[in-house]
Amino acid sequence: MFEACPRHSPVRAPLKMNLKRLAPSISPDGRRLALTLTKDGNAEIYVLDVGGRSLRRLTYNLGIDTAPSWSPNGRQIVFESDRGGVAQIFAMDAEGANVRQLAFGGEAHSPAWSPQGDRIAYVERMGGRFQIVTIPADGGGGTVLTSTGDNEDPSWSPDGLHIAFSSTRGGGSDIYTMDWDGGNIRQVTRGGGYVSPTWSPKLGSR
Repeated sequence: MFEACPRHSPVRAPLKMNLKRLAPSISPDGRRLALTLTKDGNAEIYVLDVGGRSLRRLTYNLGIDTAPSWSPNGRQIVFESDRGGVAQIFAMDAEGANVRQLAFGGEAHSPAWSPQGDRIAYVERMGGRFQIVTIPADGGGGTVLTSTGDNEDPSWSPDGLHIAFSSTRGGGSDIYTMDWDGGNIRQVTRGGGYVSPTWSPKLGSR
């Protein structure tokens, strides 16, 4: 169904050092990579042609811009930025124009666009814990999907009906799935030490 990475340390990396958030995101057509680079002295988002012939910088500010995720149609990129002092979720056109803030709550990170393109899942700090939230892709109020423990790493199923995520609700960090609206939560792994679930592109749910 999906893969999950084991966690070998309970220590959370800071925003600028979190390797997952620095990982490139491939465009739906497979021709471009959106990624975070510090080549100009600050963490900014760039787009690189897969052939490596063209590298274009999209963001220009003193904050840390990272964790890009393409919209299903390849026309927009959602990302996290602390340009306002606290990490929040932003979106922009694939060429870097029309930057707009989508989340306005506590520290937010790890945005992921739904396969249908209508919603974005992300993680927000609430009351000292991390919870998974979804918002309309065009902006608007968010829906909190989790409430127990720390819940992170949201990953949409290919059909958009389910979200896999990591959670400490059972003590250690394990992988769970839930319906797109937060219902029907199911535990997948046991024993702790699991993070970053990723669905197979050929499978939805079972």
